[in-house]
Amino acid sequence: MKKYLFMLFIPLFVLCFTFNSYAAPTGTIRVANADFGNESFDPNDLANWGWYILDRLVTQDATGKVVPNLAEKYEFDPKTGAWTFHIRRGIKFHNGDPLTAADVKFSIDRFGDTSISRNPWSPYISIKYNKKETKVIDDYTVQFVADHPELQQGMVFAQVLILPKKYFESVGKEKFNKQPVGSGPWKFVSLVSKTKLILEANTDYWGKVPAYKSLVEQMVPEQSTRIAMLKVGDVDIVVPQTGIDFTRIAELQKQGFRTVALGLPSSYIIAFQATWLPSAGPTSDIRVRQAMSYALNRQEIAATWYHGYAKPGAQFFMHKGGNGVPPSFGWSDDLLSEPYDLAKAKKLLAEAGYPDKWSDPTIHIYGPPVQQDFLLVLIGYWQKAGIKVKMEIVDMGVYWGMLFKRPQEGDRNVGWIWPWTSPDPFNATYHSANMYTTRGVHGTSNDEKATQMYDTYLKITDPVASEKAWNEFQKYVKTLWVNLGIVQIDPVYVAGPELGEFTGANWMSNQEALNGVQHPK
Repeated sequence: MKKYLFMLFIPLFVLCFTFNSYAAPTGTIRVANADFGNESFDPNDLANWGWYILDRLVTQDATGKVVPNLAEKYEFDPKTGAWTFHIRRGIKFHNGDPLTAADVKFSIDRFGDTSISRNPWSPYISIKYNKKETKVIDDYTVQFVADHPELQQGMVFAQVLILPKKYFESVGKEKFNKQPVGSGPWKFVSLVSKTKLILEANTDYWGKVPAYKSLVEQMVPEQSTRIAMLKVGDVDIVVPQTGIDFTRIAELQKQGFRTVALGLPSSYIIAFQATWLPSAGPTSDIRVRQAMSYALNRQEIAATWYHGYAKPGAQFFMHKGGNGVPPSFGWSDDLLSEPYDLAKAKKLLAEAGYPDKWSDPTIHIYGPPVQQDFLLVLIGYWQKAGIKVKMEIVDMGVYWGMLFKRPQEGDRNVGWIWPWTSPDPFNATYHSANMYTTRGVHGTSNDEKATQMYDTYLKITDPVASEKAWNEFQKYVKTLWVNLGIVQIDPVYVAGPELGEFTGANWMSNQEALNGVQHPK
């Protein structure tokens, strides 16, 4: 009898040990953001908040390799182009519904529906591009049947977040955004529009449960207020890019605040639109575009404007890596930007006949209000070379409309320059189609050879040969001088003392980086 009583106590002991060794989430991560944007959790809306509560189908490791996530394994067939995903069992959404292949198929199909999605990744798994159908093989297996093999398509699936089909269809998009449900590490609690978002840790999460019990993101439009809140401890971290300018980051670091690198570097570039059209003006001459590059002192820009948080040279969504970050797929130092050479810039302008060759030698550069101060820095360098540049500040809606519409003769932005900065992806394949091919919506290239090289590259399914072809493509399009890399910007956050080590997927989205924050030791 004593023997059996002892055996009955074993499960209780194990249960007690497990309970006592489990560190329940405690505390709050407090985030200040300049703007909540479109206040959406829907991946089709480019919704940053979706990364908090939803899970990726597959993800990318710190080198950019596509690796399992909700799909515990996957296969790519280089002959047919089919992708087969094997879904983890036992995962539940926040409302208790099981996550199955039906949810995955629904999410893939909806994400790839370009009639309802504004996400720039969506076209690359659409029927118009490379999709025949999405098939449910069984409750935990989904197959994407492709029109043709495309090795790089894996990174598109890494952008697919899994929605709860039954719940989403029952409530609709509008109500889903008011009461979102996912399977991710955070659960929705409440949202006061343009004020505060509150999330709580999902203690039943299949992956690593957050160390903090809650996460509060506040909208604080004024930079001075965000910094003051950080200094007095009312917030723990400020979202970068729109959060704190680099002058203030440097000041805060000198005052003892910790900087952390989260995410991939950002490339700041400028690009020339429709330079092949008759009304393009001075930028139609490649020597003028070359002169505008040589006139920029990138080393000085990196040291002064960015206070050392940037490095000279980059390309469109391409960087050379550093600080533990690998180079972009296909990178080589042949892609580095040109050194500062004012004399060479002036010589090129003289060879081009600038300014006398054009009745109006003015070159226009446009951008949103947030870019205004930096554009003035660039204009200052161009003025030293004798180049007349006029800045056109437009609101974000106009900016996006001009940037994502291929200009035609008669459009006001023919021959104009647009600036761009955004965290780089590991692989710029799909972004580059819009920059360098004849069908690109940015309207920056009309080069048939570039288009042929791009299309040939896409058909290569051997990884080594694919990267070699991509590097050759990038080296060729650099010679077109339609895109000028300025600097590679470090992904810098300033964190308060209440946050410890960042152990999440720090190379992915800002939200996923916050999911892995630990308590200070």
